[in-house]
Amino acid sequence: MKKYIYTAGAFTFALAMSGLPAAAFAVSNGIEGGVNAEEAVRAQAQRADVSASVTAGGEVTREQQKQNAEVSREQQKQQLETAREQQKQELEASSTNQIGEENEQEIDLELEDDEDVAFSLDDLKQKIENRKHELEDEEASTTPKFKEVMKNANEVRLAVHSLLASKELLGGIGFQVSEIAKEMNDSVATTTNVEAKIQSRGFLMRLLFGGDRVAAEVITEAVAQNQQRIDDLNKLLGEANVSAGIQVVLKAQIAAIQDAQARLQDLAQKEQKMWGFFSWRF
Repeated sequence: MKKYIYTAGAFTFALAMSGLPAAAFAVSNGIEGGVNAEEAVRAQAQRADVSASVTAGGEVTREQQKQNAEVSREQQKQQLETAREQQKQELEASSTNQIGEENEQEIDLELEDDEDVAFSLDDLKQKIENRKHELEDEEASTTPKFKEVMKNANEVRLAVHSLLASKELLGGIGFQVSEIAKEMNDSVATTTNVEAKIQSRGFLMRLLFGGDRVAAEVITEAVAQNQQRIDDLNKLLGEANVSAGIQVVLKAQIAAIQDAQARLQDLAQKEQKMWGFFSWRF
């Protein structure tokens, strides 16, 4: 009996002593909040529970294996997402570098003014002809890359010039027509640079990321606004008391603006429909 009591006492003493190193370690480190000996013993008991969950063969239980597998799958998924994102960024950076500074290049258009005013139908026709030659010279001096863009813009610029020059010939609607023409003046500057940006989009960028949807949206919005302006101009001319000759000249210019809007809308739709290998990521 005494032997049994001695053995039990020794076992209890040994168990208590085994918790002392952990408690002493916690106290010696001065952890804020005071990790005491009781907490150290509790931590040791938890480690003992974990050890008890291990089978005699040293393998974790089936539940732990399941949890470990789920953690591993989640980590692999995150790593794959990170790798894909890095690949996308590298490809986009590579494409942008290949294009260089071309996408940033802008066409500096000289906007039409309302100072070149006509005082007769013949004068209006002459001013239109003179401006046409000036725009052709400007187009000829443009870099080959943007010649087509300038040609498209010049059709609208000439029409705007014609509308502004006719202010004194339109009587009471002259001011309204002039204001609408000025709005189109600003619009053609915007759409021309957006179209230049689209034309600068290199083959690799299109192959990887498709068309420029942002540029397409800008064009679509501008076309919608210009269509309303065209409708307003036609309504004003239809109600105005002006000569048939002036009506013919100005309606021809308005028709040129209308054709330009149809071309721009077609360009925007093509850009929106053009998909690349990585378009699904946007």
